[in-house]
Amino acid sequence: MKRLKTLLLACLVLSVALCNAADKKQNTQAVVKNSIHKIVRADINTPDDAILELKNGNKRFLLNKPENINYKEQIEQTKGRQKPLAAVLTCMDSRVPPEIIFDQGIGNVFSIRVAGNIEDEDILGSMEYATEHAGAKVIVVLGHTHCGAVTGAVQNVKLGNLTHLLEHIRISLANNVTGDKVVDETAKNNVKQTIKELYEKSEILHEMVEQGKLKIVGALYDIETGKVAFME
Repeated sequence: MKRLKTLLLACLVLSVALCNAADKKQNTQAVVKNSIHKIVRADINTPDDAILELKNGNKRFLLNKPENINYKEQIEQTKGRQKPLAAVLTCMDSRVPPEIIFDQGIGNVFSIRVAGNIEDEDILGSMEYATEHAGAKVIVVLGHTHCGAVTGAVQNVKLGNLTHLLEHIRISLANNVTGDKVVDETAKNNVKQTIKELYEKSEILHEMVEQGKLKIVGALYDIETGKVAFME
């Protein structure tokens, strides 16, 4: 009888282990399926669709429930083509990686990074390629809180070639606030200024916006919480 009980217990343990293994396999397959779905982007047809996906991606990031993490599969899926849903112009700050904070992985966003998320002719050309040629539906100009470049502009820092870069930001200085709020308010103003320049300096982007093929929106990333607040 004791031997029978031991045998039954062993069978029960084996059964539970097999069930857990099956569940784990099913969950892994679900992750892969989600990852492939995100690369194909069959559900992104309009700028609003693209913005909604970025918002949902940031929600997944905040909940620590990313879907686009099967990088090996994404490399395989994108090795012969790319069709990102968005172009993100953001700061070079190491704490603001667009592919991660929007949970987009490999192949879903063009990422253009420069201190202070400013624009110049090279960045305009990159944006035109991303949208008119490659089909991105939205451009996001993404600033962030506690930005070092913006702080440098506020403090009128002089440092080699950085001096010229900071002049792009200084035109957006927030003169209506004081104290710690100056940097973040200037960062918001700087995002708006960059959007204005993208719209005014590129005939291609201007025309696409007017035709409803593209939206250019601003956003601010909070490095203390990980949340992206869109400025719509």
